[in-house]
Amino acid sequence: MRKKIFQLVIPLFIPAICQTSALAVNFYDGVRAPKGHYILTYSSYYTADKTTNVDGVVNNNDYDYRKNEEMIRYCYYSPNLLLTAFIPSGHVHSGLYRMSSGGIGDINLGAGYFLPVKQADILPALFVKLRNGDYESGKTVNYGTNQYDIKPTVFLYKALGKFSIDGAAKYYFRTQNRATRISPGNELYLQCLLGIQLNKMFKAGPSFNWMGSSSQKNNGTKVSGSKRGSFSIGGDILMRLPAVNITFTYLRDIESKNTTRGDFFQIKTSSKF
Repeated sequence: MRKKIFQLVIPLFIPAICQTSALAVNFYDGVRAPKGHYILTYSSYYTADKTTNVDGVVNNNDYDYRKNEEMIRYCYYSPNLLLTAFIPSGHVHSGLYRMSSGGIGDINLGAGYFLPVKQADILPALFVKLRNGDYESGKTVNYGTNQYDIKPTVFLYKALGKFSIDGAAKYYFRTQNRATRISPGNELYLQCLLGIQLNKMFKAGPSFNWMGSSSQKNNGTKVSGSKRGSFSIGGDILMRLPAVNITFTYLRDIESKNTTRGDFFQIKTSSKF
C-alpha cells in the first residue's frame, strides 16, 4: 500500500528529482585561461536508491535511480571573454517505475566576461539551457526536461601558494514544462572546492555542494511542501598530463529534502587545440 501511495504522489516531483543536477565546480572552472579553443569531456554516473520528504526523512529505499551521461563542451577564451556550449547525451532509469529514457540531452549555451580585478579571477557568466532533449509526455521518467533554464553564474578562482579556492554561485530560473504545466522551481547552488598542489602532476582537495529551491508551480499555482534542497560533500583529484588534464570527482548526498539521496561520480578531461 505504501508503495502505491508513493507512486501516486511522486510524479509531480520527478522533474525536480531527476533533472536538476548541476555540474560540480572543478579545479580551474573560473580561471582566466590562455587565449584559444578548448575541448572538455564529462563522463558521469549518478545512482540513488533513496528519496526523501520535505523534512529530509527517507520515504523510499527502492527508487533505484541511475543516470549515465556523456557531455562534450567547447570553450573559447580570449583575454577576458568566454564562449561555451555543452552537448550532452545519456540515459536515465528508475527501477521503481521500471522506466528508462535516453538520447540527446538539453544543450546549454553560455558566455562570460572576467572582471578587471587582480586579487582573484572572477567570472560572471550567463547560460541558457534549451529544451531539445529526449522527452515523452506519457513517461514518468525523462532524460530531457521539456523546459528552458536561464542560469546566471559567478565563478571564482583564487591561488594561495600551494593552495587554491574554486567556487561558484549559480541561480537557475526554471520555466514551465509545456506538456505538464509544471514549473520545477528556481534553484540556487553554492559550490566550493579547496585544493592543494601535491606535486607537478597531482592536485587534490575536498568539495562541497549546497542546493536550495523555491516551490514548484502546477499550472501557475504554488505547490505546498514542494521546496527541495541538498548538501553534498566529496572531493576532486586533478592529474596533469602533457596533452590533457584529467579530473576525478566524487560527491555523496549527505542531506536532501524532496529529492534523491545518492552518489555522483565524474571523470572530466580538458585539452587545448
